[in-house]
Amino acid sequence: MSSSRGLIEPIVGWRLWHVRRHDDAYRLESFTWHHVSWPARTRFEAECSTHGQAAPVQNHECGIYAFRTRELAEDLLRRYTGVRQHYGHQALPPLRQGCPIAIGQVSLWGRVLARENGFRAQYAYPYELFLIGGQDELARELRRIYAVDVWPS
Repeated sequence: MSSSRGLIEPIVGWRLWHVRRHDDAYRLESFTWHHVSWPARTRFEAECSTHGQAAPVQNHECGIYAFRTRELAEDLLRRYTGVRQHYGHQALPPLRQGCPIAIGQVSLWGRVLARENGFRAQYAYPYELFLIGGQDELARELRRIYAVDVWPS
């Protein structure tokens, strides 16, 4: 599946973020591209070393990724933690202490390419986050910084 369309109205996908401290505040950081911090209160824009700001491009892997469902994002988390067994509908594998992760919905717009399990987009911004391995205080800080709903687990 690989349709491309320029969107004004966002579509919603699911993804994971590491939650890491950067200088004086916590930031959402790309789950698979380490040290790529998502900006607060402004869109995240895909860039590619080959295609620049034309990302995403057909027949290339550039763009901002999101899954179609929460279950697919949770499967990535299970693979990341090395836990293969099924944890049930709500339960997720344990994380290393002090390494919180956010799973959540993300708005995608601009050029969006459909993939079998999700999308690659030109622009994205978190829509709603569920914090895994973090306390209420961290949830409040992320809510303030990114101006989105954040739910502690």
